[in-house]
Amino acid sequence: MILLSAQNCVAGARAHRLGLGLTALMASFMSGMAGNVTAFNTVWTYDLYQSYIKRDAPDGHYLTMGRIATVGGIILSVGAAYFAAHFNNIMDLLQLVFAFVNAPLFATFLLGMFWKRTTGHGAFAGLLCGTLAAALHHALSLPRGMTAGLAGGWIDVVHIYPSEMAQNFWTAIFAWTAAMLVTIALSLVTRPRAEKDLVGLVYSLTPREVTTAKAWYARPVHLGLAVLAAAIALNLVFG
Repeated sequence: MILLSAQNCVAGARAHRLGLGLTALMASFMSGMAGNVTAFNTVWTYDLYQSYIKRDAPDGHYLTMGRIATVGGIILSVGAAYFAAHFNNIMDLLQLVFAFVNAPLFATFLLGMFWKRTTGHGAFAGLLCGTLAAALHHALSLPRGMTAGLAGGWIDVVHIYPSEMAQNFWTAIFAWTAAMLVTIALSLVTRPRAEKDLVGLVYSLTPREVTTAKAWYARPVHLGLAVLAAAIALNLVFG
């Protein structure tokens, strides 16, 4: 009887821990979902729909459009889940998405923040060309052991990578390089914004806070260098 009670207590504790784990996972999922849905309908409704499609409409109209965008975004996310099921793991899909989206965005933001000659036309064209370069590279390459299709090679197989992660990294490199070069080229032949409009946006034109009075461990430069060194070390050890 004592042994049975002990076994029941252990089983109850395990079930309790499992319940806590599932609750934490669901809370994390709901938080991320809420943030993504809010960002999606806000960008669509106010940054795109209101700015370029229908201006000066009443607030009720934009509220309805935001609700429609929310439903559409959730439907797209369900479709993305079925798309993700064709990959070996979710990390490979995330890295592929980052290669298509984050890599050209990173190049555009770098130039916009640190080069005052960057123009809006150059940035937009560079971002578009970076995404197209990622798509073209993905369409012409394939990881070893995979069949042509969602994993790549949907135009032709010109190069085979040892893994999906290697293909994703090179896709990001091609996207970043294309976005950088196109943005620079078009920015040089288009008219830049006046410097007074770039104060607070471009690093060289923005007044910087004096941090020499702070302790060395509280200075942003030292903290940034420490993070960079840690990232390089981790890549050397686990790369």
